[in-house]
Amino acid sequence: MLWRPRSILQLMLFGLITVVAPLCVAIFYTVQTLDELARQNQSVNQQTISLTRSSQVFESSLLDLERRAGQYVALGDNDLLDLFVHEREQLLITLRQIESTLVGVQSDAGSSMRSTQQQLYDTLQSVPDSGADLAKALSSFEQLADGSAAFRDLVQSYVDQQLDELGMHAEDIQQSLMLMVALLAVLTFAFSLLLIYWINTPIKQLERQIRQLGRGDMSQEIRISGPSEIQLLGTQLEWLRTRLDELEKEKLQFLRHMSHELKTPLASLREGADLLAEGVAGELLGKQQEVVDIIQANSRELQRLIENLLDYNQMIHSQHLLREPLALQDLWQELIAAHQMTIERKGLQVSLDGDIEQWPVDEKKFTAVLDNLMSNAVNYSPLQGRINIHWRVEHDNLMMEVANSGETISDVDKDKIFDPFYQGSNSRHGPIKGSGIGLSVARECMQAHGGSLSLVEHPVLAVCFHLECPGLEKKQ
Repeated sequence: MLWRPRSILQLMLFGLITVVAPLCVAIFYTVQTLDELARQNQSVNQQTISLTRSSQVFESSLLDLERRAGQYVALGDNDLLDLFVHEREQLLITLRQIESTLVGVQSDAGSSMRSTQQQLYDTLQSVPDSGADLAKALSSFEQLADGSAAFRDLVQSYVDQQLDELGMHAEDIQQSLMLMVALLAVLTFAFSLLLIYWINTPIKQLERQIRQLGRGDMSQEIRISGPSEIQLLGTQLEWLRTRLDELEKEKLQFLRHMSHELKTPLASLREGADLLAEGVAGELLGKQQEVVDIIQANSRELQRLIENLLDYNQMIHSQHLLREPLALQDLWQELIAAHQMTIERKGLQVSLDGDIEQWPVDEKKFTAVLDNLMSNAVNYSPLQGRINIHWRVEHDNLMMEVANSGETISDVDKDKIFDPFYQGSNSRHGPIKGSGIGLSVARECMQAHGGSLSLVEHPVLAVCFHLECPGLEKKQ
């Protein structure tokens, strides 16, 4: 099983080690390699200096030996011969030192020089009085000089070989360092990706769960994996989800109770007003009939506001749609009839204009959208105002505008007018103040259809709401 850090502290320590450890390994390996290379370089330098000095001593001794032999031949003094023997031994010692330094070099130059010196020594020991033998003895030094030159070339060749090997070794070290750096970079990158995964995974889980809570989805239990601190946050989010779910249930229960408490007396009020309007309690006079009409109109408006408030959560949380063709002209006629009393009282002019008869929508939600738009237009229009309703089809989308005269909506209100419970600064021309959720419910319903609801400019009237609803094929 893959090891995972149990806390953020472990995660930070792992990240620090992941970054620092390869760097330390690289530094240690580089120091060791450079130290080895420096030792080899020092060894080659020492050998070069030793060989150079020994070669100089060898050549100088060879000259001294030649001079000593010449003196002996000229004077015939045995003391000079003893000095010659001593200097010859020193020369052989120097020769052996040079040969011991030239490890692994195959050459017969040293043996040839030893043989020549031995012959010279033997010749000098039995020097006769004839000049020919003396000349022969002295000519051996020419062979020694040639051997010395060959030996010097051998030393130079050995030094060049050592320097070449040192250079090749330095190149090998450079390649190995580059390979090590590349390998450590790959390992560091791999560990960094693993570290990013360990950090990013629980954060994405937290983000996903917070978005779930923001959407109001309380159905899934929140589980966050990762370090203990992140798991603790997940536990707190789960507690928050449970608490929000409880509050949502309590709110729905409260709304159901309020629905019963409000709708029961309102139904009685509407029933009494209808009985009065029908003349069950006796025929009404003109002023009395006008009062009853006002009660009926405002009780219907009050019922619409209460239903908006009670259905708010159901509207925005239920995304299930039952889309069937709905007659747009007939629906608008019903909504205008429901507001007819207010329209007549304010003297409003309402015009309907559409080039399509039906459109596939969810009847309940789409009716709520148009009812809220119609109610806004009627209540915010001034006396003798105008309401223009127009719809058409463009690019397989239903386009609908509901415009009314009155006060222009301010720029401040334009950004907030669709927020739940927001009350704009424009004056509402009606006896009942709005709840501030009508436009919010309308937009949520249109978004459930895959469409939109927005405030747009109208060439003539002050306020215009633009509705866009796709057909069934585009929605799918």
